[in-house]
Amino acid sequence: MKSIAIGLLCLCYLPLLAQKPSISNTSYKSWELLFNCDISDDGKYVWYTYGAEVTGSTLVVRAVNGDYKKIFTGVREAAFAADNKHLIFISGEGLGILWLGTNDVESLPGVNNFTLPEEGNGEWLKAQHGDTLLVRNLRTGKEAYYPDAMPAYFNRQGTVLILKIQDCLIWMDLQHKQQKQIATKKNISNITFDHSGTRLAFTAGDPAAAEIHYYRHDMDSARLLVSPKKKEFLPASGMLQFSKDDRLLFFKVVKKKGDTAKDSSIITDKLAIWDYRDVRLHSQQPPDPYAQFSAVIPISGGNIIQLENVDSTVCGAPGNHFAMVCNVTNEEDAYWNPRQIPAYDLISLTDGSRRNIIRSPQQVFQIELSPTERFVTWFDVQGKHYFSYEISSGITRNISAGIPTSLINTHISRKEVLPYGMAGWLANDTRVLIYDEFDIWLLDPTGKLPPLNITNGYGHQHQTTLRIVYPQELPTLKLNASLLITCLDSNRYNGFTYIKAGANTAITLPTLEPCVYHFPALVVHEPPPPIKARKAGIYLLQHQSDTAAPNLVATTDFRHFNRLSDIQPQHAFNWLQARLVRWPVSDSLTGTGILYKPEDFDSTKKYPVIFHYYEEKSKGLYVFPSVRLSTGDINIPWYVSNGYLVFVPDIYRPTGLSGASILRTVTSAVQYLSSLPYVNTQKMGLQGHSFGGYETNYLITHTNLFAAAQASAGPADLFGLHGGTGFGGRSYHYISEVGQLNQGAAPWEAPQTYLQGSPVLLADKVTTPLLLMHNKDDGAVPFSQSVAFFTALRRLGKPVWLLEYEGEGHVLFDPGCLLDFNMKQQAFFDHYLKNKQLPLWMSRPGFISK
Repeated sequence: MKSIAIGLLCLCYLPLLAQKPSISNTSYKSWELLFNCDISDDGKYVWYTYGAEVTGSTLVVRAVNGDYKKIFTGVREAAFAADNKHLIFISGEGLGILWLGTNDVESLPGVNNFTLPEEGNGEWLKAQHGDTLLVRNLRTGKEAYYPDAMPAYFNRQGTVLILKIQDCLIWMDLQHKQQKQIATKKNISNITFDHSGTRLAFTAGDPAAAEIHYYRHDMDSARLLVSPKKKEFLPASGMLQFSKDDRLLFFKVVKKKGDTAKDSSIITDKLAIWDYRDVRLHSQQPPDPYAQFSAVIPISGGNIIQLENVDSTVCGAPGNHFAMVCNVTNEEDAYWNPRQIPAYDLISLTDGSRRNIIRSPQQVFQIELSPTERFVTWFDVQGKHYFSYEISSGITRNISAGIPTSLINTHISRKEVLPYGMAGWLANDTRVLIYDEFDIWLLDPTGKLPPLNITNGYGHQHQTTLRIVYPQELPTLKLNASLLITCLDSNRYNGFTYIKAGANTAITLPTLEPCVYHFPALVVHEPPPPIKARKAGIYLLQHQSDTAAPNLVATTDFRHFNRLSDIQPQHAFNWLQARLVRWPVSDSLTGTGILYKPEDFDSTKKYPVIFHYYEEKSKGLYVFPSVRLSTGDINIPWYVSNGYLVFVPDIYRPTGLSGASILRTVTSAVQYLSSLPYVNTQKMGLQGHSFGGYETNYLITHTNLFAAAQASAGPADLFGLHGGTGFGGRSYHYISEVGQLNQGAAPWEAPQTYLQGSPVLLADKVTTPLLLMHNKDDGAVPFSQSVAFFTALRRLGKPVWLLEYEGEGHVLFDPGCLLDFNMKQQAFFDHYLKNKQLPLWMSRPGFISK
């Protein structure tokens, strides 16, 4: 009987022992996640680092196939040598060299950084040992030390090393083991190789009036290319860049400062005169006439062509023959002031002649010079199509006119016209690829052939967005070359397929999974694209989901994946699960959102729910949530792990109807959630930051459905906001009328829209307890916005608190402030949504006031 009793007692305790702890406000400190990774050129090995604040960083080196694995603690950075035989890394013990596939490791204490050539045979390494440069041959193990030789630079090919020892510049030919001094100059800097690695340029002398020198491998010494002659603009010690064909050198010039005439009517320098004819407000930073501007010169010598000045700037990367420039304007005023719409010119890099391509006030996006400089292309805002300008003939053509689908994003809830974008050009400028909402189109820049849907309408038919994984490689690909495509369907499943850069009569169905591998612009910090082994058909990429932390997988076909890491910190805690929810917002509109539930979810319980929102967040359904402290919004894992549901609806806002649409979206979502037996409709909260803060402020002035609300750095008075400044002293007119607030008109044109959209004017309607957080140093949304709402609610006797953190801005950075805000936000919701005790700072007026 005794043994039976003990057994029963143990069984009673099993649920308690098996219960996982909840996420805490310090969990992030020991929360180990993947940091960096790479794959060897031959595709046989990978390395990755992972770790956390308190555990530090750990390096793992392993075979893609097989059991080989090495682990090193305290590693900050690592890199494969191009010989596929060595891995180099830095730890607290210095530099380490691992012979791949073996246990052999060599340590070099005291070395704190290293560099390998970008390409080459992986033979050479340079590292810093105190004030001494170490150069090592990885193949032979031989080393050379050069005191005070800093900095030093490899060419991309790994065949040349440049040393700077005091005022001497030394060219080391690593292939032939020869070296020579090529220059002796003061202040040598901006050392830049050409693409072939056989020539370089550098600046020297006075940084404000620099000399620019040029050297070729068969010359005895560097020669002067640009001298600081007494001109209005002088060469500056700025970045150098060779043209793609290495015939030209781009450099920086700076205007020579002279005496400026003083206005005798100005008595004090403390005065700023705001003039209605000014291009910018005085609160904005004007263009600096003494900034560095781009210029170009042939490396063979000749005339300097200045490309920029205070009134014009280069647009995009210049070519071998031409550069695009536009006049400097205040583009945020362009929607009401057509004089601020820039014009675009094509400058010849041979003689400096100009030809106008786009005249103001024609408004365009994404204007660019094609890779081989046969065309200029752009998206026309008014016509909503892509155009090409043929440089040889001067002919402009509409090249997307035959596309039946919309090329602009209609889901951004703004008045702005933004195209889905251009993917890039195929080799020799034969075709240009663009996107609509779902599919990919191939356009003929000569206009001879009609647009071709190379995804064969698969995207629209299956409501799946298709995008090119490696757009930067397109200029190297010919027509009908294979393209790797990433796919995201309406259920937020992600996967890959291949198509041809040409006609595709049928699309190979992608293998889609409830996870995220890679998709561009999915979230702010998007998962990176797959890393391809340079000399093998194998790829390294990340896999993650709502329930699985980011980990590495390898693949050769993007259908079968080999897992290479298994870092799962969430397994130690009561984690979460995400579900895509759809509900009727109106007869013609279906809402979409994410419902987060705890891992130990019990459908027989009643849960409090917090609504959190911004604009569109549902595409991040399978992105693994961060447990780090909130900087102004909410830490979703903390709330869900601690017994809340969190619902994140996408917000739909037609122009001029932002407030009403926010209300309709959220209240319809409430109606839907109320039908779920596990939702406690008496304990629902609201939370948003910035624009989400505005949404919160608006909601509580129009509904009493919510038991508590927390708004961070949100607008409350749309009249005052419209007339204010933010984001570096810029006018709020654009954001208010055209941008995120999307009012559609100025206050004097549509005063009722601003009246209805200003929460402060309906403060007397508020019944929901409100916690505000806003800081005086907020450079985006003025602190006065929350103060206005707080003082109105305070006067009306409404329960409201305002958290203000000294020295903090639009988001929180200071660790103490972060922790305090998170704890106070949690205590606030715990009290109103979980009936926990009112915290002291809420119950005692002036508890921590100064």
